[in-house]
Amino acid sequence: MMANWDLDMVPVKGGSGNAYTAHTDESRVFIKKNANPMLTSIYLEGITPRVLWTKRTAEGDMLSAQPWINGHTLTSQEMEDTQINQILSHLHKSRKLVDSYKKLGSSAVQPGSLLENIYGGSLALQNNIFLSGIVEEMRKQVPTLYPEEVTVVHGDVNHNNWLVDDETKRIYLVDWDTVFLSDPMVDMAYILAHYIRPVNWSRWLTYSGYQPRKNVMEKVAWYGKLSFLRQISDDLAKGKLREVNEEILGLRNFCKLF
Repeated sequence: MMANWDLDMVPVKGGSGNAYTAHTDESRVFIKKNANPMLTSIYLEGITPRVLWTKRTAEGDMLSAQPWINGHTLTSQEMEDTQINQILSHLHKSRKLVDSYKKLGSSAVQPGSLLENIYGGSLALQNNIFLSGIVEEMRKQVPTLYPEEVTVVHGDVNHNNWLVDDETKRIYLVDWDTVFLSDPMVDMAYILAHYIRPVNWSRWLTYSGYQPRKNVMEKVAWYGKLSFLRQISDDLAKGKLREVNEEILGLRNFCKLF
């Protein structure tokens, strides 16, 4: 669907230069430049706000518009909301999305590749004795990802990518630039490691359709460590040193649980 009006787009703070807000004759909208081509399919699953229209600019960029949500991104303390659990479970169980991604030529990213991509892309991780030691341990324990386990994963379920509508209290998962095919534990373990108290892990996993048995908890441990390494790498790249130190402390405490 095409938009038939000229837009005065204003950059959204923190949008990495690709996110804007604009007013149409009818309402305020959120616009993403060159969004994931699967955004409409994801919206149809009820996981992210509705896609109102798409429009190709004269420069060849694709704009996707969604309703402007009067709300706020979740805080760390709000991340135990069971809507988050339901959204991730729905995303990970959608075979329709998996098939759609495969038709685009995507294939599953194996856990070992995820680890090496993070480690190889960060000299700081390589030069830190504690972090490089964690990576060496993880290389010896890379979990197996079977074809039937492959799902669409968001890839960055940090609390800043969850938006709640302050009027309806409905929560949405947003910013789909990091999506890929892999193990659903990529997303689940990030949430567990960063936001859910260990005493509630079994309940959270069971509610999501997992039996918290030994093999599942081993995946939680491995992918949980991976989530800290990825967040440390991302924060380092942005110069967020305070957040880096918080993540390293979080990783140390997480490792003590296993």
